[in-house]
Amino acid sequence: MDYIRTGIQRILESPTIFKLFKKIVGGCAVERRLVNEFIRPFPGAKILDIGCGLGSHLDYISDTVEYVGYDLNARYIAYAKKKYKGRGQFFCSHISEASNLPLADQFDIALAISVLHHLNDDEAKYLFKSSHNHLKEGAVLITFDNVYTPNQSAIARYFISKDRGKYVRMPEEYEDLARECFSRIETTTLTDMLRIPYTHFIMRCTKQSK
Repeated sequence: MDYIRTGIQRILESPTIFKLFKKIVGGCAVERRLVNEFIRPFPGAKILDIGCGLGSHLDYISDTVEYVGYDLNARYIAYAKKKYKGRGQFFCSHISEASNLPLADQFDIALAISVLHHLNDDEAKYLFKSSHNHLKEGAVLITFDNVYTPNQSAIARYFISKDRGKYVRMPEEYEDLARECFSRIETTTLTDMLRIPYTHFIMRCTKQSK
């Protein structure tokens, strides 16, 4: 899992600065919309949040949900444990080491929000395989990443090029990685999530018997 750690990218590793940056670009509204339109958690659902960051999805999720999140950034996890004490379980871990965590199987929803564009192909394939193993039959993995698209505005492409992730892909490249484990995939491309020109790609991957 690779981050670009220079200039503003390094500064964003601070929970306080990251929260401020999200507020400026409209990230709070993004999370609310993701939860309401795409994640759609239901009472009693078990959610696994891969690369959970500050755990801020919990701001928009009912406390009846059973939530487990992990992230590579120890400062983010420390923040989440303090803010959401009693609302979920949080672990500091790299994706490749997540199999060592005390994660229950049979989750209803797995999330990989702004994660795939930080992973090389092998790491991304591992994420899909691992999440597939942790999901119930008929459960879903939801991914959300920035994306390069044909005829994309130059401004959006510029902003995306400055992301901390080194592996921003085309839509079909994300989908090809998911199809190694998931045969049913619904995709959505959005250009209106942030206050700045930007393009996002969402996959809703359903676990089905082969």
